[in-house]
Amino acid sequence: MQVWKAHYKDPVHDAQIDIINTEKEYAADPLSFTLDGITFRGTSLGDFLPAVGSDLEEVCRKFHILKAGGFEIGGNEVSFWYTLQRYAMATEIPVRVVRKCDGCELQGMIHIAFAFQEHDPEQVQARWYCGEERVYHDDVHVHDVSLQIDGTVYSSAKKTLCFEDALLDICRQMAQDYALKCCLTCQYADYSPFGNDDFGTMQCFRHQKEAYLKVNSKADYFKYLNDDCEYRQEKDFAAKGIAAIFMESRSLATAMARTPIFPLR
Repeated sequence: MQVWKAHYKDPVHDAQIDIINTEKEYAADPLSFTLDGITFRGTSLGDFLPAVGSDLEEVCRKFHILKAGGFEIGGNEVSFWYTLQRYAMATEIPVRVVRKCDGCELQGMIHIAFAFQEHDPEQVQARWYCGEERVYHDDVHVHDVSLQIDGTVYSSAKKTLCFEDALLDICRQMAQDYALKCCLTCQYADYSPFGNDDFGTMQCFRHQKEAYLKVNSKADYFKYLNDDCEYRQEKDFAAKGIAAIFMESRSLATAMARTPIFPLR
């Protein structure tokens, strides 16, 4: 488990909070925080819902909540769900970094700052419905995604909550001097060709190393790999004793050549 320090602000609240990361799989809603007597849980920093069992009337009095759902798709009813909106957050996430000149392992700090603001009708977004009424999710404005290490700050040009896009841009900037040592840069981790979320949906193929190294396209993915994989968070680091290799960036989408940086000891 990790505790991420964060600052939360909305029209009513302005507080330092602790985001608890259980580091469990995506489907388990690994992130949570409690504020003003209400606990929110989610899969990523931009996806917090009131915890199961919450008094929804109380939640809606204290926070800006989007209610959606309550319609049918293909004969199946979609339950209502409630999403936290209209808030700003800045948080720090620790991550391991290796200094290339001497191989020294350091702790870096990822800084993320963003805000959800009322939807701009000029901006395109997916359709959301509450019953038969169309509703609008807030637009997210990402102000900063950066990595601080050794007194240097690398700020991503990709202002997004998508960890892959933002962190790979940082990796390119610091490639001469540092390397992230985490699941995002591991040779045996990637995203499903079926799609992925902003955070926490990396597939770990450390149990299928030989098969995974044959994969250079989506067709190869289905040809060589089976379902024996774990889902991990991008900032995670495999347990000691697991022989993994880390690289600058890897993605089925780009089918990059695998150039290892250093072995996991």
